[in-house]
Amino acid sequence: MAEYFFNGQRSRLSVRTAYRDIFSAIVLFPLCWYLGWGDVRQRYVRTFLGPLWIIIGTGLWVAVMGFVMSALFGNSLRQTLPFIASGVIVWNFMANIMNEGCQLFIMNAQLIQAVHLPISVHTMRFLIKHIIMLAHNVFILILVFALCRVPIDANTLLVIPGLLLLFMNAFWVGMVLGFLNARFRDINQIVATSMTVLPFVTPIFWEKTFLKKHPWIANINPFYHFVEVVRAPLLGQSSELLSWVVAIGFTIVGSLMMVLVFSRCKHRLVFWL
Repeated sequence: MAEYFFNGQRSRLSVRTAYRDIFSAIVLFPLCWYLGWGDVRQRYVRTFLGPLWIIIGTGLWVAVMGFVMSALFGNSLRQTLPFIASGVIVWNFMANIMNEGCQLFIMNAQLIQAVHLPISVHTMRFLIKHIIMLAHNVFILILVFALCRVPIDANTLLVIPGLLLLFMNAFWVGMVLGFLNARFRDINQIVATSMTVLPFVTPIFWEKTFLKKHPWIANINPFYHFVEVVRAPLLGQSSELLSWVVAIGFTIVGSLMMVLVFSRCKHRLVFWL
């Protein structure tokens, strides 16, 4: 009985520590922003175009896939290009979070071992870096939407909660993958392999209606729902209720899982790096 009591008390303290760590990172947001912005700048040191390479790379991919898919499926370029542009930009954000999230704590191993900072600071820094990179691609959306005359209406405002859900899930995914891959280095290989296949079974370059009698292929894919809660509002459409339910559900369950993993792994992280 006493052992049960102390184990329960220890668990509550661990969960409380996890929440306190996350709150400390929010308080240190200016530091997180400085470090995240520094990571983006460091990526393009000694290049002539700097962060413009983000826009050029994504823009070229969108243009090529837009022409190919419009010709392949017989749709107009004006209809296909905005669909692919918004889908590719959201997908690239999620794919980068998944791939680099595995290396989150490993890349910051020296800083974690040398400086006492809340673990969530490194996750917040990681998230800010990718949000800044995502923001660069807004210029592509503005150009594509202007050329294709995509309408802006009340549905467009739904992109705000869609992005918030996307960022909240990126936070817990980065932290959970960071802990798991620090302990089991195979996680990185599993994620990298999965992310090379998933774009072809996720409605990013093609519409869900193309599945005809097999819409369940998209419905069981959480990546599709996260793309949809952002892409549909951008295109002036309303997202399916199922997409909102899945996105909100993953946010709640994933956040709880993050707290559990954090409370179990925080004090062991330094020995895994």
